[in-house]
Formats: sequence, structure tokens, C-alpha cells
Amino acid sequence: NGGFADVFIVFAKIDNDENLSAFIVEKAFGGITLNPEEHKMGIKGSSTRQVFFNDCKVPVENLLSERQNGFKIAVNILNVGRIKLAAAALGGAKRTADKSVQYANERHQFGRPISKYGAIRYKLAEQAIRIYAVESALYRASQNIEDAINALVAGGMSKEKAILKGVEQFAPEAAMLKVAGSEALDYVVDEGVQIYGGMGYSADAPMERAYRDSRINRIFEGTNEINRMLTVDMMLKRAMKGELDLMGPAMKVAGELMSIPDFGTGESGLFTAEKKYLKNFKKAILMVAGSAAQKLMMELAKEQEVLMNIADMLIDLYIAESLQLRVEKLVGMRGEAACKEQIEMMRVFINDAADRINKNGKEAINSFSSGDEQRMMLMGLKRFTKTEPYNNKEARRVIAAKLISENKYCF
Repeated sequence: NGGFADVFIVFAKIDNDENLSAFIVEKAFGGITLNPEEHKMGIKGSSTRQVFFNDCKVPVENLLSERQNGFKIAVNILNVGRIKLAAAALGGAKRTADKSVQYANERHQFGRPISKYGAIRYKLAEQAIRIYAVESALYRASQNIEDAINALVAGGMSKEKAILKGVEQFAPEAAMLKVAGSEALDYVVDEGVQIYGGMGYSADAPMERAYRDSRINRIFEGTNEINRMLTVDMMLKRAMKGELDLMGPAMKVAGELMSIPDFGTGESGLFTAEKKYLKNFKKAILMVAGSAAQKLMMELAKEQEVLMNIADMLIDLYIAESLQLRVEKLVGMRGEAACKEQIEMMRVFINDAADRINKNGKEAINSFSSGDEQRMMLMGLKRFTKTEPYNNKEARRVIAAKLISENKYCF
């Protein structure tokens, strides 16, 4: 919004300070010039222009927060921005899903609506699954942050500091949500164009703008690659500080590899199988991340491909677990019969997540291990990502049928 902003938040160093400070700079102060408008692929309603400061005088009272506190402000802006981006992306994805269902019901081919065809039903169901899954994680993180802020305030901290601290505690979740939200939107708009067919490529149809506008979300607030690596980096740093016990559980899982597999104890209850899968996914991640950290140590930071593998495993786990918790809570409120589609979404996502976690784990293991150690970990990975066969096709048809009958995204 550079072209029409009257107030700018600017980060700069005062004299020879080591760290940045933040300032509130008004356009009316003078000394501010702008380059011509940038012509962008998408988000054309926004204004993007380079800003130049020449002898711009800023009053002392316009220092934002404290001197040299700019970096902390910037980091917290990013943390909050990443969560907000996930929410905004899901809003766009829901609107796109609405349009996709409506067009699929309206468009006839071979004498019937294209929503009657399995290939289209797959796309509609998968759009809904990805939206609902990421939204579950977004609700979870938002509530966790709110609870953390309230607890800090109750402990005597000021509301302003509590907000910063509360958001900071869940910075890894914010990074994961940014990645998951932007990539869910990308999938939804891409399939939206495909459902529209040739009309989807027309600027007169709604999918063209959605497709262009979606792309920026994987770039700003930190690229998805940076956010993936940040997720793992933040967790490893917390482990090194003693704030997070990573190596203890990782060593326990390593010991479990030598034992006889647990074939279950016949436990009963709601979603017992899914809870067991999630527990095993955690073991798979602990095994891979723990071994990578132990073997590569400080060199792990340079092995970006491994970090990306581990991050994708973490993202799948976090979303899958959030989805399971949400559906279980919903069933407790409404009963299983009223949550048929949500249950199917959870089961499809968890089954697909198992395959993705296996693939990412295998890539990571093969890149830093060999010999007996490699074979042992690959066997463990296979054990920890094993799920019982499930008819995902029929599950997606159940989900799609609900969308088609409601003629909109309805979850």
C-alpha cells in the first residue's frame, strides 16, 4: 500500500547502534519520494512502490517501542502475520470451493452435470479436506495463543508484553500454518481452474483472478521454504536450551526399533486407530529428526533438503492431529451420525498423511545414513507409518455428495 499510505513503519539504525529500531514516519514529514507503481502478477488492488528517504526528519516521540527493539517487533509482526495469512488464505479457498461446486453443478457434459463424474468429485472432496484440515490447525493454534496470553496476564504480565510472549511461544505453529494455508489455497485454486476447464482460463471467469492472487501467499511473510526451515530450527534451538525435550523421546524411539512391534492391545473408544496412527507419526518424526540432529549436529543447518523433509513431516502431523481433535470434539457435541463427512475427511487426510510422512522420512534417512543404521531406520519408518487399508475413494464420494447437495462449501 506504499502509493496511498500516509503513515509508514520504518526500521533503521540510530547512529552506531548494533540493532534496528522502529519508527512511525508520516508522509507529511517530507523527504519521502516514491518510485512508479510496480506492475504485478496478482493482488492488483494493492499498491507496491519503492520508498526513498532523503533527510526525512522524525520526532523523537515517534520511536516505536524502545531503542534497538526493532528486530523483535519485526519478528512478532511476522508471527502474527503468518497466522493471519493462513486465515485469509482459507477464506479465499472457501470462496473458490463455493464457485467450484456451483460451476460443477451447472456445467453439463454428456447430458448430465460434471459434478456427477468421479474425477470432478475427487477434486471437490479434496478441496474440502484440505480447507477443513488446515482450518482445524488454525483454530487450535489461535486458542492456544489466546490461552497463553490470558495465563501470562493472570500471572501479572502487562497485556502488551503478554501478547508478544504468547505469540512468540507458538512461532513454530505460525510458520507451519503459513505454509499449510498458502499451499492449501494454491491447490484449491488450481483445481478450481481445472473444474472450470477452458472457461477457467478466461479473465471473465472468477478462477483467473483467484489463481493469480493465490501465488503471492507462498512468498510473503517469509517464503514457504524459509518457514519450513524456521519450523525445525526453532524446535531444535528450544531443545538445545532445555525448553523442549527432543533427544529423550528420540532415544526412547531408537530403543523401540530393537523391540517387537506393538500390534495393539485391543483398546476401544472413539478413533482409537487414528490416535494410534498419530502416536506412531510422532515416533517417526522423533526417529528421523533425532538421528539427523545427532549425526549431522551443527552441519544439519546446511542440509536444507533434510530440514525441509522434517518440516513437512511436522506439518502433516500437526494438521492431522488438529483435525482428529476437532472431529472428536464435534462428535461429542453432535453425535457420529451428524458428523459423517467430517469423520471421512479426517480419515482420508490421516491416511494420505501417512504416505507423505513415509516419503519424506525415507528421503531424509537415505540422505544422511547408510548400512545397518539406514536399514533399521527404514524398517522403523515403515512400522510407524503403517495404516490399515481404507477406501479413500468412497470416503471422498461421501464428502463430495454433501458439497454437491448443498451447492457450496458447507463445513
